[in-house]
Amino acid sequence: MERNNGGTNLDALAARTAQKIVDQVQQAKDLDNLATKTLGVLQENGPYAMALFLASRSREVDKKIAVVIQENLFNQEMLTALFGNGISLPSNNDGRLKFLANEVANDLNRLLLLKQVWEQTLIYVRYGAKARQQEAK
Repeated sequence: MERNNGGTNLDALAARTAQKIVDQVQQAKDLDNLATKTLGVLQENGPYAMALFLASRSREVDKKIAVVIQENLFNQEMLTALFGNGISLPSNNDGRLKFLANEVANDLNRLLLLKQVWEQTLIYVRYGAKARQQEAK
């Protein structure tokens, strides 16, 4: 993964974001399962579908993990690094979906960049969760 126009190392950003997610979730196996499913939705259907998928989780543990994933993927550091200053931070599911539909989906370069960084982040989350499971054994 390369640097964006602002000079941010996007792989490092993905790694930092993934580490925050792993640190905030104690249930490593549940995190691994949800991150794997989320990654699959993102790869097959894109960021908007991924956000809908996370918002639709009904199992209590999945709801909590989905909130952590969304809050970290939609954080100010991530959005500023990808899209520059002036991006307003969406704070709830409705705002996130509108942001993806209005600010991201209309620009193919933005869409592909976001998808690539989020994919890398979720891959790192999966590896981090698997490493935590191994440590626990």
